[in-house]
Amino acid sequence: MLNSGTEKRMLVGIPRGFYYHLFSSKMIGFFDALGIQTIISPKTNQKILQDGISLTIDETCLAEKIYLGHVKWLVGKCDKIFIPRIRSFSLGENTCPKFWATYDIAKTMIAGAEIITHNIDGVVGFTEEKAYIDLGEQLSFTKAQSKQAYKDAVKTEQQYLIEEENKIVEQLKSDKLKIAVIGHSYETNDEFVGAPIIRSLKKHGAEVILASNISGEKYKEGYKKFATTFNWFHNKQLLGLISWLMDKVDGIVTLSVFPCGPDSMTNELLRLKQKKVPMINLIVDEAQGQGGVETRIESFIDVLNFKKLGGLK
Repeated sequence: MLNSGTEKRMLVGIPRGFYYHLFSSKMIGFFDALGIQTIISPKTNQKILQDGISLTIDETCLAEKIYLGHVKWLVGKCDKIFIPRIRSFSLGENTCPKFWATYDIAKTMIAGAEIITHNIDGVVGFTEEKAYIDLGEQLSFTKAQSKQAYKDAVKTEQQYLIEEENKIVEQLKSDKLKIAVIGHSYETNDEFVGAPIIRSLKKHGAEVILASNISGEKYKEGYKKFATTFNWFHNKQLLGLISWLMDKVDGIVTLSVFPCGPDSMTNELLRLKQKKVPMINLIVDEAQGQGGVETRIESFIDVLNFKKLGGLK
C-alpha cells in the first residue's frame, strides 16, 4: 500500500455492475495496492433500476440500465468513479459494444459524475497491463508503482479464481439435483436479475452451479463444439463453460437480459445444437414478474427429477 499515515486517501467508486462482477478482485486489489480506498454501490434495488431507466432509451439492454443507475448512485459519494472501457482482449474477438460506450454515455448523461477510465483493446495492442499502468499514471502514480500494483492485483484475482473453482468442484460432488446457471456474471450475480432465480432454484432443493464465477479462459476452446467461429468474447466463454459442464450437471438454465443481441444468438445456437442436457432459457426485463419465472422453474425441476428417476431417456 503506497499511501499511508495521516494523508487523506482518494476514494474511488466502483459501480456494482458489468465488469465489477467479473473483475472485482482485480479492480479493488489494484486500487488497494496504491493505497486508494474504494466504495462499491449497493446491490441493485428499485431506485437504482429506475434511475438507470431514466438515463436511457427503451432499446437499451437491462444490464446497461442497471449499470448506469449504479453510476448515478455513486455521484457525490467519492472523488472519482471508475468505469473501464474494454473493446477486446485479443485479436479476432470483441466484447459487446455496450462495454465500449458506457464510459462516454455516463460522462454525457450523468451530471456531476467525475469519471476515470482505462482502455483495453487487444486488437491495437492496448493490453490489460498497459491499461492499468495508464490508470495509475492518471492518478499521479509512477509507471513502476502502477505496474507493481497491477501485478499484485493479478495475484489477488488468481487466488480468488482458484477458490471459486474449488467451490464449484465441491458442488459438483453433491447428491442434490445439480443445475448450472449460465449467464454473464453481471446477470447471475445481480440482485434484480439473477438472485431471485437462484433463490427459487435453491428453494426447490437444487445445487446451483454459478459457472460465471470462475474464469472462462481455460474452458474457452469448448465453444468449438457449438460453432467453428464466434466473435463475442464473453459468449464464447459461456459456450466453453457449458461444454465443460454438460457431463457434470442434471440441467442448465441460461439467463439473459432483454434485449441482448449476442445472447440471443448464443441461446439460439444452444437450442439447435445442445441436446444432451435439459435446458431452459430465462430472459429478464425491467418489468419482470416472479410469478411466470417461478412457474417455469417449478416445471423444469419436475422434468429433471422425473428424468433422474428414469422417467425420461
